[in-house]
Amino acid sequence: MRKRTSLTIFTSVVRALFLREIQTRFGSKSMGYFWAVFDAMFMVLVFAGLKSAISEKSMSGVDFPVFLASGFLAFYLWKNIVSKSLGAFSANQALFNYVQVKPIDTLITRFLIEILVSSLATSVFLLIGVYFEFQIAVYDFNMVIFAIAWFALFGFSIGLFSAVVGTFYENFTKIVTIVLSPMLFISALMYTADSLPIALREIILYNPVVHFIEMIHGYYFSALTTQYVDYEYMFYWTFIPLFLGLYFYKKAEKKIIASR
Repeated sequence: MRKRTSLTIFTSVVRALFLREIQTRFGSKSMGYFWAVFDAMFMVLVFAGLKSAISEKSMSGVDFPVFLASGFLAFYLWKNIVSKSLGAFSANQALFNYVQVKPIDTLITRFLIEILVSSLATSVFLLIGVYFEFQIAVYDFNMVIFAIAWFALFGFSIGLFSAVVGTFYENFTKIVTIVLSPMLFISALMYTADSLPIALREIILYNPVVHFIEMIHGYYFSALTTQYVDYEYMFYWTFIPLFLGLYFYKKAEKKIIASR
């Protein structure tokens, strides 16, 4: 019998964890799949409705519902990757008795699930956009995909770092959860950095999420700009937590497995 390679074992473990996670999160809940896909879409409807009720003004050259959807879908992908990573180790602790299952496998599995859910939500939005004749054409498709992929990697790096540190310092997990709460309103989802007063813009640009959202919007709509996107800043925020997360994980893997 041929010995299985590490890659084969990893693939089998992630596939099994993926099916288990899907069943746990959605299989036992009525309408679970529905809300997983339509969570971000609901927020788009709410804020698009508020915008219409408060002001008749719209962004020049931009379909506002599409502007909201492109930002919200990307933001919820990032937010869900981070938040679901926080409890990945504790939720799968019993599985670590099997030597094939590593704690980081649970993070990768949850990351892939969020990618799948986000892809389904995006597909639904595109169908709705085509039906209602929204302006869903993308100015630079490749750069938008690149920005979303980078954003997802940023979420994974923050999630990995937070999950490892949170295993030993529970309050750190609570802090991350608290920080995620107001991010919806300070991440340029309903406005652009360019539309803000200079003083407020300088403050909000310290939020790395704003740079990702600005990048997505700037390459999605030809009428918008990416002049405030700091790619070096985004790089540091992505790869420093990723490096530290992998480093601390490697050092603490046995303690994570043994913790109860």
